Amino acid sequence: MSATGVLRAAGHSRRGPPHVQNEDAYAIDLHAAYGDGGLFIVCDGVSTAGAGAAAARSATEHLQGFKDGRQSRDDLVRLVSEVDWELRGTGRQAACTLALAWVVGTRVTVLTVGDSPVFRCRRGRLKQAGAERTGTFRRLAAYLGMGPKVADVIVAEDWELEPGDALFLLSDGVIEALDEDDLGRLWTRSPEPAAFVRAVIDEVARVGVDDDATIIAVARLMDPTARSPAAPTEAPDPPRRLRDD
Repeated sequence: MSATGVLRAAGHSRRGPPHVQNEDAYAIDLHAAYGDGGLFIVCDGVSTAGAGAAAARSATEHLQGFKDGRQSRDDLVRLVSEVDWELRGTGRQAACTLALAWVVGTRVTVLTVGDSPVFRCRRGRLKQAGAERTGTFRRLAAYLGMGPKVADVIVAEDWELEPGDALFLLSDGVIEALDEDDLGRLWTRSPEPAAFVRAVIDEVARVGVDDDATIIAVARLMDPTARSPAAPTEAPDPPRRLRDD
């Protein structure tokens, strides 16, 4: 099925005040290899592992290689397992969670590992792909870098992205501050990716969450002339410029 409307995407990130560096990383790849679509990634470094920032950045960069000849969801799942193997091979305790969406036309493949969720917003209502609900003070049970069992905890779902729909990829620093209703209200007020991600991160800062917070919004706008193209919004401390631990 051919898509109508125009695809727009933007990302924004905030370093948690107690952190020396932002341990989240994200990527927005609107590449010709995907046709009318793109690849969108949020990785949240596990700070207790000791090399969270490096893990998030390495995983994000590796996953962007998906455009090089890989075409199926199975290929994408295999690539996620390769990233897990790569992180374990660093010789450091490198670990991160994953929220990923691969859009081709109206088709969306969503992958999550751990507690970084992906939502689809349709007419103000949010649908969530499986995310680990860790709760306060619970041990994170799923992450990249955990070993071969990662294959058992990858959540993979196929959705449709209709004109007017939006996808939200988050690190858990966002959902510590905002629930689904909050996100839906903010999108209704600012139904365009660049404005929305700024509003979300501003609200996270207002609430005062200590964790790093990152969001990507992807939308298929119904009227191509109604919104101006939006480039990814860099955070003051951009995740992709982080130093190695």
